[in-house]
Amino acid sequence: MPNPSPKPRHSLLALACAGLLLGGCAAVSEPATPPARLSPGGDWQALARGTAAQEPPADWWRLYQDPQLDHLVAQALQHNQDLQASLAHVDELLALLGQARAQRWPATTLSWQTFYGRTGDDQTLAQATDRRAASQWNQVPGFALDYQLDLWGQVRQSILAATANAEAAQAAHDQLRVNVAAGTARAYANACAYAARAAIQQHSAVTVERSLDLTLRQRRAGLVTELEVDRVRSLLEETRALLPRLQAEHQAALEELGVLTGSEPGHLPAAVSDCQQVPQLRQALPVGDGWALLRRRPDIRAAERTLAAAGHTVGVRQADFYPNVSFGASITSSAERLHDLGDHEAITYAVGPLIRWNFPNLLATRARLDGAQAHERQQLARFQQQALVALKEVRQNLARYRGEIGHRDALGSALDSSRNAYRLAQLNYQAGALDFLDVLDSERAMVRLEAEKAEADRRLVERQIELFHALGGGWQATPAGEPAGVITVSTRPAQ
Repeated sequence: MPNPSPKPRHSLLALACAGLLLGGCAAVSEPATPPARLSPGGDWQALARGTAAQEPPADWWRLYQDPQLDHLVAQALQHNQDLQASLAHVDELLALLGQARAQRWPATTLSWQTFYGRTGDDQTLAQATDRRAASQWNQVPGFALDYQLDLWGQVRQSILAATANAEAAQAAHDQLRVNVAAGTARAYANACAYAARAAIQQHSAVTVERSLDLTLRQRRAGLVTELEVDRVRSLLEETRALLPRLQAEHQAALEELGVLTGSEPGHLPAAVSDCQQVPQLRQALPVGDGWALLRRRPDIRAAERTLAAAGHTVGVRQADFYPNVSFGASITSSAERLHDLGDHEAITYAVGPLIRWNFPNLLATRARLDGAQAHERQQLARFQQQALVALKEVRQNLARYRGEIGHRDALGSALDSSRNAYRLAQLNYQAGALDFLDVLDSERAMVRLEAEKAEADRRLVERQIELFHALGGGWQATPAGEPAGVITVSTRPAQ
């Protein structure tokens, strides 16, 4: 009986493959919901009142026009050890990207095997001639080539995922640069501010010392009582008591500055250690608009690139439902002697496609896809949350900055009035129109307001730096042609 025709068998196999392909396509999930429209808030203009509308420059610290600050930030960006580690991480991911891109090219294998013994061909020949096969040296060189056909985009999606991960690492590195620049500026401002506060406190102590000397002379002349002397002495000790704390904070700021700039302890320039002038902006603080900061902040870019990498990983997992097709070629020689390696009778070769398909375990493939899609939804939620946090941070810092300006200005007016009141109190006391207790109260109020005004100056600079930090530092320019009203991110790789 003739053998049955193989066509029905091939047709059944084709139908089975088609069914599995349809099953794989059915497992692909729908794209995740894109991020919601984000708004900086209708009262953005009210919050940003008193600031400039232009975008902050990348080197925003130069707005203070302080050469020492410029030098310190440049040194920190070049020598900070956290930045060095972050840059090495970027290089690591770029190497992984190169590894992913290499999958587009064929893999080759070159081999050479030398062994002593009997081969299967020798044994077959010996049996055919009824002789014993002799042992001998054999040389088996070989060359193989394997190339994966990227029919379903698995290699392409792997490359896109690796690219997005590298870009996310670069954005995280940029964010760290923003953190280092802001931290350096903050530490320098604190060092100058605490030194200035210590100088003001020392000047106040000298002023109170003069009052104490005058009071002691009046006590010896019988013009005042011992109670009034003790009150002035108490004010003097109270004024001096704050000096050790201010000096300690000044030293702590210098130590922080040393770590940020990668300097050894005690090796900062003398001009930095002796600085007593708090950096001052020479122009209105530039903040730009709410939409631009979402595209400028590196942490937003890092979250968006991480989300894109998760989307491409979903594409890789989707391709697992389809057969893996690769094209291979190999050539070997089984000559027994070296001079026979090129003999056509000793050369064997094979050329053809190799199809691998793990269809019996679709449950595991589906589970990997479900996990990738869940990870994508997780990154989508994190991206949306990061955008909301960015808006919140800028709005909070704008509000605090405006509040600090009002607080500092009010303290300045109060200090001017207190100084004038103290001067008048001294004149009236010398004329006999006021009691010494009034003079002491005026002096105590003036000393307290001088300390509060110096602290307000420090906090104002700190608020400015925090606002620059929240604005992203200007590291990312707004892409040309991109609309300024909506921030959207595709959660699926482009086909």
